[in-house]
Amino acid sequence: MNNIKTEFCTIQGKWGRRQVRYLISGTGPIIFLLHQSPKSADEYKPQISQWSSDFTIIAPDTPGYGGSDPLNTENITIQDIAEATIELADSLGIDAFGLYGFHTGASISIAIGHQFPERISSIACNGVVVLEDSALENIMENYLPPFIPQWDGGHLTWLWSRMREQLIFFPWHERTKEARMKFDISPPEILHENTLEVLRSGDHYRAAYGAAFQYRNEIFVPQLTIPNLITAASLDPLSASLKTLMPSSTSIIEESLDHQAALEKSRKHLLNFPALSHYKKQESQPSDGDLLNSIIHCKEGDIRLKNNFNNQEESLLIIHPAGGSSETINYLTDPISKSKPLISIDLPGHGESFKSFNINNLMQLNTRIINQVFDHHSTQSASIISFNDSCSLSIELALMSNSRVNQLILIEPWFMDQMETDDYLEYGVPEIELDWAGGHLLKYWHMIRDSKLFWPWYKRKASAIIWEQPNIDENQLQIELTELIRANIHWRGNLREHLLYYAEEKLKDLTLPLFIAAKDSHPLIEKYQSLAQELKNCRLIELPENINDWGEIILAKTQ
Repeated sequence: MNNIKTEFCTIQGKWGRRQVRYLISGTGPIIFLLHQSPKSADEYKPQISQWSSDFTIIAPDTPGYGGSDPLNTENITIQDIAEATIELADSLGIDAFGLYGFHTGASISIAIGHQFPERISSIACNGVVVLEDSALENIMENYLPPFIPQWDGGHLTWLWSRMREQLIFFPWHERTKEARMKFDISPPEILHENTLEVLRSGDHYRAAYGAAFQYRNEIFVPQLTIPNLITAASLDPLSASLKTLMPSSTSIIEESLDHQAALEKSRKHLLNFPALSHYKKQESQPSDGDLLNSIIHCKEGDIRLKNNFNNQEESLLIIHPAGGSSETINYLTDPISKSKPLISIDLPGHGESFKSFNINNLMQLNTRIINQVFDHHSTQSASIISFNDSCSLSIELALMSNSRVNQLILIEPWFMDQMETDDYLEYGVPEIELDWAGGHLLKYWHMIRDSKLFWPWYKRKASAIIWEQPNIDENQLQIELTELIRANIHWRGNLREHLLYYAEEKLKDLTLPLFIAAKDSHPLIEKYQSLAQELKNCRLIELPENINDWGEIILAKTQ
């Protein structure tokens, strides 16, 4: 596979400050690949690999999808997204480029070509929607219901069924013979991938999706003045729209035998009208304490960070637990970032960081990556905050880089003896297999939810109840579920290695200031109290029940 890099671009424009995640690869004329809804640019990775020998490819996540911020406005239109895409091109110093779009991406491409013809060399559209007024009204009323997390995980059951149903009927909500399509039901792996894309965008999945249905391609296609190819595979339900489009003098409108044939036509069309332009990666400039996404291209792969500075000799590194990411700990990082230089990392295999690597020796890999992050930011002295199992990683990092790490803050560390560790490794790290009916999603949901109610989560007995005000907000659980699923096999590998590290035994080797932060209701509080008395360099910080107050408390106690 050709080298595909992830980048973030920070834009200050019509919709305020926002960030766009994009993939980039290849050499030659610049083209943008615009994805369908409700997916992200990740769907284009196979295509990028095939086309990157012909083009310099930039594949952005549509605003509000994947890793891109939504536009700060209501009632988003395709014209808005077209303008937002030009803002991205401006920020990257790109004067002219070609466009390939699939479904929603096709409508965005037409809008860009119509509104900004002087910037576009040609467009290739694969699947364009044209709806009569009655069909549009039906779609807008029924096709895009709100996606709201439910306490029992019921929204996950609906979502999985929705992903299956769209392969049976179009529109998916019309269960009639006329709406039936001739498609195989995708295997669980594909349905799971599609479901995960909606989980990433949440209720915002409706924005560009709905805007694409409302965009009147039949009006704008005849007005195009740039070379354009509009096609669709014969089995694509949108292929029927080709017959309703009136071509302009620069249009080629024709059906393709299948999706691969449509791709090849598009590739050749774009090669016929190359846009020889330059590209310059834009460096994010954090300000006002706001955390911005950035990518560090380490030797092993791309690492996503959230940080509020560019270079700082002294800073705070925050490490999420296995199965989490920088997204799952926003409740802590957002308030701290207002007053302290901060790096929040996605460990390898998690969040937006690279995921192709050998899962052996993860402790060594993670410490090596973190040291590269420190080097990149010229960090000479760092405090580290870690959670639960990842406290093992921070302890190992401190032992390896004692001159660089000046203090550790361990939030509710998982200090367990041999018997407890063996029990957790046997029952607490399940390999959840994909279920053709979607049942695996509920297993993930209840595993996360039960971890807030029982210790350990898998015992679910009266003796294991955590007696505190439960932190079971559905929106936070939804973030944690999404990031756990994205971590795939890597959360299990990291968790196993962290547990087998036996972190408690390593504490005596530390001489730097050590803080253990925990609620007084935590099941391991007696162990924490004992360690605070036993170790001269250790202090206990009592955390309130509301996790949103943790950042302020930790800062006040560790400054």
